[in-house]
Amino acid sequence: MGDLVRKINKKYLSLYEMQKNNSVIKFVDNTSISGNNQKYMKMYNWMSSVYDFSENIVGKLKYKNEVEILRCSLMSKIEWKNNLTVLYVSIGTGQDLRFIPDNINLDTLDFVGIDLSLGMLRKCRKNYKSKTNITLINCNAEELPFVDDCFDIVFHVGGINFFNNIKSAINEMVRVAKPGCKILIADETQDFIESQYKKNAFTKKHYAKEIFDLSKIEKCIPENVIEKNTELLWNNQFYAITFRK
Repeated sequence: MGDLVRKINKKYLSLYEMQKNNSVIKFVDNTSISGNNQKYMKMYNWMSSVYDFSENIVGKLKYKNEVEILRCSLMSKIEWKNNLTVLYVSIGTGQDLRFIPDNINLDTLDFVGIDLSLGMLRKCRKNYKSKTNITLINCNAEELPFVDDCFDIVFHVGGINFFNNIKSAINEMVRVAKPGCKILIADETQDFIESQYKKNAFTKKHYAKEIFDLSKIEKCIPENVIEKNTELLWNNQFYAITFRK
C-alpha cells in the first residue's frame, strides 16, 4: 500500500510530519473558514455526537431501511477492488463504510477520509479505527492537501450542495484522482431539503433560506471528463453524478 507522505502536497508536509501519529490530522485553521463552510462546519461539529443515533434509530423508525438501501446503492456505483488508494471527501462519521461490498477487505484499502468538521472526524475515528486502514484529515475540500493523480477511488456523499465554492471542490477531486478513475458525487435534492432539513428541529434554522439547483452542480463538472451520468434516487430525494477522469 502507498505511503501517505507521498500523497501530501509539499506545503502541508511539515504539518503532516508533526501530526502523523494523531488520531485526526488537522490541516485547516478554523479562523480562516467563512460563509456556508463555516455555518455547516459548526452545525456538524455540534451534531456529531448525535448524528449516528439520529440516522440509526430515529431515521430507522421514520424511513425503515430506505437509507441503508440508498447508501448501498451509492457504494455500488464505485469501482471497488482490494489494495486501492481511496479518498472519501466529506466522510462525516463514516456511515457509508458499512456498505462497501462484502468481497472487499477494508484492511487492504489505503483509505483517506477528509472533512471540514473535526467533530464528525473524531466520531468516524471512534467507529472505524479498528475496522480499516484509515487516515482522517481535517481540511477544506476546496483545497485538498494532496498531489495530483494519487487516488484510485475518489468520491463524495453529502455536503457539496452548499460549499462556498462547488466548482473548486469538484476540480480538486478530479485533480487528485488518477487518470481513468470513476468519481462519484452525491447529495440531497431540494425535495429532501424541503421535507426534512427545513422541518427538522436541529437543522431548520441553517437551511431556512437555502435553495438547491442540481443544474448548478452539473455545470461545475469539467467538460473534459467522460461517461458523465446523473441519476435521481430514493424517490427523487437524492442525486448521484458519476463520471470518469
